[in-house]
Amino acid sequence: MESFLNIGMVISGLFFGWTIGSHYTGATMGMAYGAGVIKKPTTAVILIAVFVILGATFESHNVVKTVGTGIIRGDDMTPLGAMVMMLTAALVTAANTWMKWPVSTSQLACFSVVGAALGMGAPVFWETTIVFLFVTWIGTPIVSGLLGYILTKVTDKTMRGRSEKSVKALQWALIAGCCYAAYTLGANNTGNAVGVFYGLKLATPMKAGFIGGIVMAIGALTWGRPILEKVGKGIVQLDLNMGVGAKLAQSLTAHTAAFLGYPTSMNQALIGGVAGAGGARGIQTLNRKALGEIVLSWFLTPVLAGIVSFFLYKLLSWALGVH
Repeated sequence: MESFLNIGMVISGLFFGWTIGSHYTGATMGMAYGAGVIKKPTTAVILIAVFVILGATFESHNVVKTVGTGIIRGDDMTPLGAMVMMLTAALVTAANTWMKWPVSTSQLACFSVVGAALGMGAPVFWETTIVFLFVTWIGTPIVSGLLGYILTKVTDKTMRGRSEKSVKALQWALIAGCCYAAYTLGANNTGNAVGVFYGLKLATPMKAGFIGGIVMAIGALTWGRPILEKVGKGIVQLDLNMGVGAKLAQSLTAHTAAFLGYPTSMNQALIGGVAGAGGARGIQTLNRKALGEIVLSWFLTPVLAGIVSFFLYKLLSWALGVH
């Protein structure tokens, strides 16, 4: 039975990684695609695939450790619990991708871990990890918004009166910023899917990160276009200067969180950066109807993931006779 549950856990984790890769195409390359700097969706998802593998392999270790052993003790992690955590987060993420609602997979993953932990009766590190995660999630759009405001102001001042050649350089800067965002996605979100591999001592942090990066890349390549179109064409409206400011704000904020070991939302960082870029111009940059759907999903889906994870663990534990 334990071998069966281990296989189920691995499959669930890989499924979650696949859904993460498909879900965050808009948060990474949507801006360059929406601005027409990247013309083809295929080009966008290939760039995501390459850079997400690099970020996952070389800089996801701290988040892998946080998700694997930072929310509950590694000794309390069981194959059934790990399978339920990852399966819940994957299914909820897939549902949001199907509905084209950008959501925080970091919050989904962490709430799924908490829900299953409560079902197992395992102690949760509320006062340490969970508190810092909440601070990170609240601070992400605020910090990104401030950076988006500052960076857009700087870009506007730098580009004032510049030639067409400078505009071309700025287009390349936006592409570079989007590639940086894809790298940050690998560093920041891979641990959500494969942290349990480390928690159960099935893989080292680097090996877990590499595996996660591969499945995330496959997710971007196979099912990344719906969210890419939604974010690139339907949520944000930015000119080139604002795009560079917002994208750098998003990436710097999320990368810093990953470095500290606290997974945060690339989507929330993006929305904050876009709002800050708009504030620098005194204009509205977000589609309010689409933004309302996103904010609602930010609050509802993590709670839903925790509830589903709790009851799914209880159900499977009773049905299989396994704790």
